[in-house]
This record gives sequence, C-alpha cells and structure tokens, in this order.
Amino acid sequence: MLKVVFFCLFWFGITLCQAKADVLHTLSLKDAILLALRESPNVQHKQLANIQIKYALELAQWNFKPHYQIAASKLTLQNYSAIHTGEVTQNTTAITPQVTLNTPLGTNITLAASNDFGKNYHPGMSLTVVQPLIRGFGRPIVEAALQDARENVTISHLQMEETLSTTVTSVINDYLSVVSAEKTLEVDQRALKRSQKSVEQTKLFIKAGRKPGVELVTAEADVANTQAKIESDQNFLAQAHAKLLQTIGLDPSSHVVFTDISVAKLIKRYHIPSLDDAKKLVVTHDVSYQTMQIIYEGSKKRSVAAAENNMLWKLDLTAAAATGGGSGVGENAGLNSLVNGINRNDSVRLELTVPIDDQSAKIALENAKIALHDAAIGLKEAKWNNETRAIDTWKNVFSAERSLKLSEYAEELQQKAYNISEQKYNYGLIDSIELQLARQQYMLTQQQFVAQQIAYLMALVALDQLTGRTLQTWNIEVKHDEKF
Repeated sequence: MLKVVFFCLFWFGITLCQAKADVLHTLSLKDAILLALRESPNVQHKQLANIQIKYALELAQWNFKPHYQIAASKLTLQNYSAIHTGEVTQNTTAITPQVTLNTPLGTNITLAASNDFGKNYHPGMSLTVVQPLIRGFGRPIVEAALQDARENVTISHLQMEETLSTTVTSVINDYLSVVSAEKTLEVDQRALKRSQKSVEQTKLFIKAGRKPGVELVTAEADVANTQAKIESDQNFLAQAHAKLLQTIGLDPSSHVVFTDISVAKLIKRYHIPSLDDAKKLVVTHDVSYQTMQIIYEGSKKRSVAAAENNMLWKLDLTAAAATGGGSGVGENAGLNSLVNGINRNDSVRLELTVPIDDQSAKIALENAKIALHDAAIGLKEAKWNNETRAIDTWKNVFSAERSLKLSEYAEELQQKAYNISEQKYNYGLIDSIELQLARQQYMLTQQQFVAQQIAYLMALVALDQLTGRTLQTWNIEVKHDEKF
C-alpha cells in the first residue's frame, strides 16, 4: 500500500513539474523591454563596471581624508657576558599611533606619537608639515586624479544610459523581426490555402472536361513550393524567437509567446525632428562624442598643466616639531617629558631643486600638447561624423516611409489583379500557369508590404536612438546613485 501511495505521489510530482515547464508566458513589447533592462547580460555587466568606477572615486576622495594607523612592537634583548650570564638588559614594548593628512593644496601633515614601555615610560610626539611652494602646489595639480575619477563616474553614467538605450533598441528590432517572421508565415499560409483551393477547382474543371489534365500538375507544384516556403518561414521564426530571448536575457528554452503589435500605434509613438534639430540632438546625445569632450576639457588639459608644472623649480617647506622621548627617570620620564620643555626639537627647512635641461620633462610636455591637439581634431571629426549620420538616418526614415506607401499601394493593386486572374481562370480565359504567376506576384507584394512596415519602424527606432530619445520615448527613467 505504501509503495502504491509513494508511486502516486512521485507520478503526481513529475506531472506537476512538467505542467509548470509547459506554462506559456506572454510578453508584450513593453514587457520585453522592461524585462531586458533587468535581465540583459550587457546591462548587468555595465552595472558591475559602474560600481567599480564609483569605488575608484571613493578611493580618490579618501586620499584627502585623515589616514590612521597604529604599530606595535615587543623587543627583548639579552646580553650574555662572562660576568652577567643571561642577564636581561632590555625589555621594551612600543606602541606608535600615527595620523596623516594630504590637503588639496599639496600639504602633507603627519602627527605621530611614540610610547616606549620598558623600565620607564618615555612617550614622545612629533608633528611634520611639508608644503610644496612651486612644483606640486595648488588644487588643479594636486586634485588631478580626483577630477579624473569624478569624470570617469560621469562617463560611466553616460555609458550606462547608452547601454540601456542600445538594449531597448535591440529588443525592439528583434521583436520586430519576430513579428515580421510571423506575418510572413501568415502570408504564405494564406497563399497555401489559395493554392490548395486552386487544386480542388482544377480537379473539378478536369472532371468536367474544361481543363486538360496537365493543369493539375502545375497547381500541385505550386502547393508543394508554398509548403516548402512555409517550412522555411517556420525555421526563420524559431531563429528570430531564440535571438529575441537571448537579447532579453532569458533561457532560449523558455516557453514565451510574444504578442502582436499595432504597427500604426507604434509608428505614432515616435517623433521625427527636423533635420537641423536631428543634427543638434545627435551631437548633444552621442555618448562617444560627449566622452571625447569630457576627456578633452578634463584629463587632456590637466595633463598639459601637470607637464608644465613638472618643468618648474621644486621648492618645499618642511616644518617639524617634536617633544618627549626623554631618557632616565624622574621628571624626564612619563608624561612630564612631553611638557617639561626639555625634550623638544623644532626645525624649519627650505629645500630648492632646480632642473637643468630636463629632456624627459620637456618631451612629456610636448607629448601632452600633441595629445591635446589630437583630441581637438578628433572632436571636430566626431562632430562631422555625427552630423553625417544624422543626415543619412533622417533621410532614410522618409525614404522608408515613401517605400511603405508605394508597397501598400502595390499590394492593393496586386490583390485586384489576382482577383481578376482568378475570375479569368474560372471562365477558362487563362491557364493554371498564368494563375500561379499572379498568385506568386500577389504573395510577393504582401511580403514586401510587411517588410516595408518593419523597415520603416526600424528606421524610426534607429533615428530615435541616434538622437538620444529612446529612453524618453519608452518612459524609462534612469536614476544614478549620487552617494559617491
């Protein structure tokens, strides 16, 4: 009895798992976009890279905050001699806390304390301040690495938005490919029904003596060709379906059905700017161009300033004060040694270094200037390239729109032509070969109309991405973590 119950539970569990595996999930285009923004590997990779860049900024900021450390040591020294064999002459414990601070002006401040515990306690404190007066002085030079880190965060934010925009565009294009494959399959399936209807009509005509028997061969050949086309359509649809799942970031074996779209509604979602606005928007929103501009105005100019600074004389002012650290016992030991005014050492040093014919510094400066000039040329070239892309993409939209209208008109005319050919065939005015040609031409114009619809939509999507409006079009808001 227990075996029977166990078998039933086992069978029920397997059936339940299979039922869950066979559940179909339906995704609209908006659902697919939102899911891709969470599941796409490209988005996840960029999120992780974004976190690393933010921590790099935190490290650069930490360099201008107080740094604390503490060191401890234990020393036991035994002096072996003929007189005092094995006598412990020194047993000392030292604890040394220290704090250092680097300021945006290049100042380095170090405060350290020494605590030596032996037979007596001899504490000591020291303060050292080093201030560059010429080379290495000032915020623009000292904070160069910090500014680089801040700009890297800004660039990372731009790249994150670009990744999201690219992901949305890829999902839309792949979704349209699925829709195109489905509509092409529907066109061929309708053509197959028409071909099969022609076969039945031809059989009746032959039986009635109105058509020769050879007509049936042509009609059946048309059915076979259409069936082969449908098989190819189904394979292409499966490939487009798998590619869309991959773009979203889902398992290719996922049971997902994608809903159809209203082409007219989707077209209305997109706004076509004027050509002048399109050129401005492309330059403004192109992440590559913005990155080049940030680097040009930032790290490239700072590199020239740093190279010029390295050509200057080096003049450093060092001030140091130390107290405590006495020896012996009595007032010269313990905390008294810090304030008794005896164990004190103050110093001020001015150190000048004059470079003479420093060729490496000169070459570094020239290389920095060349790199800055090269970046300026690159900016101009990138602007021209973006404007050219804007012109080409903008014109492509209107070309695709005109092609769509022409293909729609051609489909209407070809449908009428096919209806006329079908009537002629029924009255015996044309043979099956002419009817087959008319049917094939009608099927091709239907497929061309579907292809032009998808091409026009993809042209709109491409222009939308190029002008930086993709996320806005789909109401996707990007919030960056500003805690850094």
